Amino acid sequence: MNVKELRAVMDNALREEGLEEQRLFPKGPKVWTLPASDIVRFFWPQVIRRPWGFIYNGAIGIEIPILRKWLSQFKPDAEAGIFGQCFVSYVIINEKVFRDFRVEHDKPVPPDLWAGLLKDRLDKVPPTLDALVDIYRRNKEELGWLAHPHERHAWDFLLKWRENPDPAIRVPKMLPDGRVV
Repeated sequence: MNVKELRAVMDNALREEGLEEQRLFPKGPKVWTLPASDIVRFFWPQVIRRPWGFIYNGAIGIEIPILRKWLSQFKPDAEAGIFGQCFVSYVIINEKVFRDFRVEHDKPVPPDLWAGLLKDRLDKVPPTLDALVDIYRRNKEELGWLAHPHERHAWDFLLKWRENPDPAIRVPKMLPDGRVV
């Protein structure tokens, strides 16, 4: 199996699981989304070539269209700070269940299994902003890596923004050394 075949097989399996292909931004990367009302739950696939085959990797994330609209209006381009690509995301290899999405050359791929596991993970993210914030406040561990401590700045901003979406709110940004301020 080559990389194009792997992508095609996985795209078809994700589509069969009910995910929809879209772009979060014009000219942005293709992502697979699970339909929801207030938020966009997505998987951004990446295939990494290795001498022995491929690793099917990528990121699971959340985009909040109403926040994105506010950012576009009041904090365009670099002023969007840590929200340049999406609200929060993480690389799936961080989760134990996704570490084995590997295929050796000429070996079969379990696309239905992989797509089902990805959909199950996206299903754990509530489809509304109110429910998402409620889970974050009540038991953020349910959100897994999406609420990891390194994403604290994004969540703190969201909570403050929901209370008062004042255009003067400072958006956190990442410094060149990786610190978020």
